[in-house]
Amino acid sequence: MATQEQKIIFRKMEEILRNYPKYQKRIEVEIENLKNPQIKKSCGLGGQGGNNYDYKSEVEQIEELKQRISNNISRYEEIIFRIDECLNMVQDHKDYGFIRMKYFDRMTYEEIAEKLGISLMSTYRMRNNILSTLEIHFKTQRLIEF
Repeated sequence: MATQEQKIIFRKMEEILRNYPKYQKRIEVEIENLKNPQIKKSCGLGGQGGNNYDYKSEVEQIEELKQRISNNISRYEEIIFRIDECLNMVQDHKDYGFIRMKYFDRMTYEEIAEKLGISLMSTYRMRNNILSTLEIHFKTQRLIEF
């Protein structure tokens, strides 16, 4: 049985794994935003929340917006890289497939048990086994705190 601290860590890890596809999608959206010729429409006199004393030219506003979008893309790419590094370290684990089914494909424990032809209790064991193995890698990659 997992300790209370380990349950908290597992919940954090599960949240990160569930959000992995969202990070990938967010990069696609931000790249589209960066390419968007309509980016100018979000800029203009006071368009970026500036006050009258801090007026910037449209070109400066567009460049700042592009820089912010690029920074967002870099942050999401860094998170994905760290998660990928963790997953690569455990890809040979017997319960590795559980990650895709549960967190990326959003299958329920019951659906996983049915698909694999195992008991429901076995799916929970798979979860605990793979998350225990992943824990040190998540900590090393600073995805969760020590």
